[in-house]
Amino acid sequence: MDTLRDELLAVFDAEYRDHLRAIRGIVAAGCPDARGLAEIFRRVHSLKGAARAVELPVVEGVAHALENRLSALQAARALPDAADLKAITDTLDEVDLLMTSAPSDGDVNGGDEDAPGVTATGENPSYVQVPVARLDALASAVHDLMSVAERHERLWAQVMDLLDESRAVMHAPERMRADPVAEFARMTRRLMTVGRERELMSGQIDRALLRLGEEVHAVTLVPAESVFGSLAAMARRIAREHGGPDAGVDVHMYGMDVQTERRVMQALRDPVVHLVRNAIVHGHETRAQRLKEGKSECLNITIAVTLTGVRLQVAVSDDGRGPDLQAIAARAAGQGLVHADAPLDARQLLARVFEPGFSTRGQADTLAGRGVGLSVVAEAARALHGTVRMEQRQPAGTTVTLTVPVSQRQRTVLLVENAGQSLGLPGRVIRHLLRVRRDEIRLLNGAPFAVVPHPGDGASPPASPAGKQAEDLVPLVPLRAFVGDENAPLPVRDGAVSVVVMEVDGACCGFAVERMVDVRTLLVSDATAVGLDSELVPGIAWQREDQPVFILSPDRLFARWRLRGNDDGVCFSDVDEAAPVVPVRHAPLVMVVDDSITTRTLQKTILQSHGYDVCLAVDGEEALTLLQQSSRHVDVVVTDVEMPRMDGFALLAAMHADPHLSGIPVVLMTSRDEGDDVRRGMEGGARAYLTKQKFDQGELIDTIRGLL
Repeated sequence: MDTLRDELLAVFDAEYRDHLRAIRGIVAAGCPDARGLAEIFRRVHSLKGAARAVELPVVEGVAHALENRLSALQAARALPDAADLKAITDTLDEVDLLMTSAPSDGDVNGGDEDAPGVTATGENPSYVQVPVARLDALASAVHDLMSVAERHERLWAQVMDLLDESRAVMHAPERMRADPVAEFARMTRRLMTVGRERELMSGQIDRALLRLGEEVHAVTLVPAESVFGSLAAMARRIAREHGGPDAGVDVHMYGMDVQTERRVMQALRDPVVHLVRNAIVHGHETRAQRLKEGKSECLNITIAVTLTGVRLQVAVSDDGRGPDLQAIAARAAGQGLVHADAPLDARQLLARVFEPGFSTRGQADTLAGRGVGLSVVAEAARALHGTVRMEQRQPAGTTVTLTVPVSQRQRTVLLVENAGQSLGLPGRVIRHLLRVRRDEIRLLNGAPFAVVPHPGDGASPPASPAGKQAEDLVPLVPLRAFVGDENAPLPVRDGAVSVVVMEVDGACCGFAVERMVDVRTLLVSDATAVGLDSELVPGIAWQREDQPVFILSPDRLFARWRLRGNDDGVCFSDVDEAAPVVPVRHAPLVMVVDDSITTRTLQKTILQSHGYDVCLAVDGEEALTLLQQSSRHVDVVVTDVEMPRMDGFALLAAMHADPHLSGIPVVLMTSRDEGDDVRRGMEGGARAYLTKQKFDQGELIDTIRGLL
């Protein structure tokens, strides 16, 4: 009986979803006529009967109550008004919640335990709903294969007959043998006929197997709607729990017809549940606040599913308050994830919220503050060999995007050579492929760095007047130091190093490889690679029968790199003796003083990309303290004028009065371009005065070079 009920529940799962989907479509159109009302009534009645058949009395009772209300409308020959439509929507939400587990609670940086539910979350994984047309196609493909198999047996019988005849001819007495030339010609013709038949059969087998593979693969696919369709009801319930009975949320879904592997789509449900909850908890604003900012009364949440090539993207967006970068920076500094004075841009800061235990909420409640939520999302993305990122949404709100392969077996990797081994680096984390010449490698504090193009996001500095792309410095380490020999040098060949720049959780590192081979999409199996670290090498693939490819885990690779330290003294060691090592002096040190983290980050990035070391201060008072206490000489100070505690003019005066600091050239960079301000700055000892309205990074670099 249990088996029968399981089968009935699987059928009911598909049926109730179909009913709810159809009813929601009618409600979305406002149920404009009696025909729509009759269709809703019919489906609710069918839902009630089906719930009774599978012994779900709670669902049956909810459907019965709505059926009574709809029956009264039909008796009065009335169409549903706004209150009726809301009652229908609330009932559908309740059925959805009864049929799916209550999702776990969390926040933009936190989560809680799962609450109990009535049935298993999402679809029943033991049963698959397959359209009849798909079954017919599968049966047809199998029939074609069976037909070819029968022809193969007949063909093999012909080959055996030919073999028997040839043996008979060979063993026949001399006097009974036929003309050998004629016999040979006859057998040759028969063999050619068999060969042609085999070629035809080979093509038929290939086509039949291709069709069968496509149809079997299609059976494993599910639409996004089957997994995410119930989240709208969940979002409305959480909004009421968090903001009160009158709180509302509008959920918009796009790409719900996108299909991908069942286990991939189902594995994304819990992370998306966390993200929807986070959007409600951290994006919540009162109705008055939203109207004041020109927004709609209700929080808008969008779940968008897109398929691009071999990558599946699920983006959860809201138009709420957006991430609090200052709170995130303070929390990250408090947890030791970043230095308190580290000038991180928005992209780097938002990568920190996925760290375990990270939460910006002061205290935990049933919905938020335990510091679990987004780390769960990040772990789920990594388990699916994907990535997750958070972005500020314009003009307001937050977007979190999960990107994963559409198949868990097929992965796109960059093949590289490492000490005779073939290694695969996942393409999802690769940002640049570079060929860095020996003399272009920069040594900073004894460690090698490479210049790479700056990522083209909103935090990137503008291009120079000459049109040159902004650049960053990334550390260089030999890949072989983590897979093989920890003392391996940078592999220099023909005067250059092949570098794969990868990014994980906002951090970039350039891994030098012996040779880049190719980009391939390979079938990857979970395996423990003999002789290699099983954590670092979780998968193995085969490009040829005798050539294994060891797939590296980028997360473990970066963890090992961080453990060794980003500036752990991995010295430049040459393997190309023809190119001597040229030592590099310490770069000039420039101090940037500005109370805006955005401005500090912009100027720091520009200066570092041109080879300068940079230290930062948030105002004149901090800058003066650093100048007086620093063990390293500051070569140039670039300072804003309007700052709290001590402004730029006061800093300039204090430096001029200190004999140890008076010789350091000062560049004033401010939005104040009045003549009196320029004259005051220059008379106070400034060596240059630049205005932010006409900011030109080329002019800044030229000015500093002139002062040095």
